[in-house]
Amino acid sequence: MADQTQPLKVTRDGGIVLIELTRPDIRNPLNDDLKQAMDVTVRSLDGDRDVTAVILTGADGVFSGGGDLKGMSRERQSGEYDGAEDYIARMRKTHGWLRILRDLPVPVIAAVDGACVGAGLSMALNCDLVIATPRAKFAASFCKVGLVPDLGLFYTLPRIVGLQRARELFYTGRLFDAEEALRLGMLLEIVPQADLMTRAWDIARQMEQSSSAAFALTKQISARAMDTDFETLLSQELQAQSILLASRYNGEAVDRFTAKEPLLFNFR
Repeated sequence: MADQTQPLKVTRDGGIVLIELTRPDIRNPLNDDLKQAMDVTVRSLDGDRDVTAVILTGADGVFSGGGDLKGMSRERQSGEYDGAEDYIARMRKTHGWLRILRDLPVPVIAAVDGACVGAGLSMALNCDLVIATPRAKFAASFCKVGLVPDLGLFYTLPRIVGLQRARELFYTGRLFDAEEALRLGMLLEIVPQADLMTRAWDIARQMEQSSSAAFALTKQISARAMDTDFETLLSQELQAQSILLASRYNGEAVDRFTAKEPLLFNFR
């Protein structure tokens, strides 16, 4: 059972960091406690050169049910938040750790089981790869509660599924299953429930087997691939490849390959 007194748990095995949302009893809502915990956790990973991959998941069959509607109701009734100005600072803080999570120079893998809706869907799609179990359920249900998609979903979802389908999912807020999410390109693969975390760890370990500098630059440039023109991408490719061709890692890798020796996969 998950620890239901804390919003998340962080586990580390070598360079791989597992972030597990631990309040499935209330559907792991993106409430103030979870936002603060994510802010602290993600900022601690930023600049940590020993981190090689991050896995984000939810405990006990729930990824995240999205925003904390009960908390929103309490805030309105208490008068704690009384206008748009009161929400701007809070949203900006959330955007702060979201940007860091999205831009970490290592693979970030979402392992989804059960509900992944609203802001939960937004968090998952800001990861590099998403895998899910057959019982995962998804929805962009913001309009149903009088809100717009947030946490970057306006950016991620249209680029994955196309603008027309993204609008349909935004407008209806309908629930859809893992098979449809896979067809739409939102998932890398569907994994049996019992194998979800094993597969997530396997992918993370597989992605450790590369130059950290090469991975970071590949992630940085590919993140702009859908909204940058060809010439700009060629220019970024030229700069990145020139840096890497001059690196010790590439020189060692080429020499070892030529000598038919195994690569060492150092991360410096």
